[in-house]
Amino acid sequence: MPSELHHTLLSAVSSFDEGVSALKLNALHKPGDKSQRPNRTAAVLVGVLDKPEPEILLTVRSELLPQHPGQVSFPGGAVDSSDRSAISTALREAKEEIGLDFSQVSPLGFLDRLDTNSDYRVLPVVGLVRPSFAWKPDHREVSDVFTVPLELAVNYNEYTHIEVIHEGKKIVVSSLHWQGYKIWGITAAILMNLGDRMEKVLSGAAGTSFRR
Repeated sequence: MPSELHHTLLSAVSSFDEGVSALKLNALHKPGDKSQRPNRTAAVLVGVLDKPEPEILLTVRSELLPQHPGQVSFPGGAVDSSDRSAISTALREAKEEIGLDFSQVSPLGFLDRLDTNSDYRVLPVVGLVRPSFAWKPDHREVSDVFTVPLELAVNYNEYTHIEVIHEGKKIVVSSLHWQGYKIWGITAAILMNLGDRMEKVLSGAAGTSFRR
């Protein structure tokens, strides 16, 4: 029987049946590049452990990787020509990076797309993960795997928001510190997007902790 968390997430995400063209697009372009579509497409798995106190599954990228070494991220990567869809990409990458078998995750829907400065258009896929899952990281890609309480990870007020000037453009850098890990950048943006969506679903529920 689907859990309350399952129903809440299903209501918060965008249905796979609607496709990706209707999804909102958030861009983190360099100045002057706002109209340019990134050359590469990637998908990440926003895995939610289906526990009484649900948790978000995150990784720390290996220091050996050429892009964003040591940063906190979701399992995921570039779309491969053999992938049938972005869902396939996210699940394949999660299996390769942390040993998450397809049978242990139920994909639920999409979050908003994000264009990055590293020339990727990223599509987040939300999935409910069985709590019995024991991760087995491939240390060539992932140096660590950890979880954050969902209630904390999607709460805008738990983040520090600092306005900085980057390449002549004023931007807000949001970050969350949890047990020695720093969650920021694209990962933070995706989590806050999930929080925005969950807040709309839960806005009528008494005592919800997801409000700003």
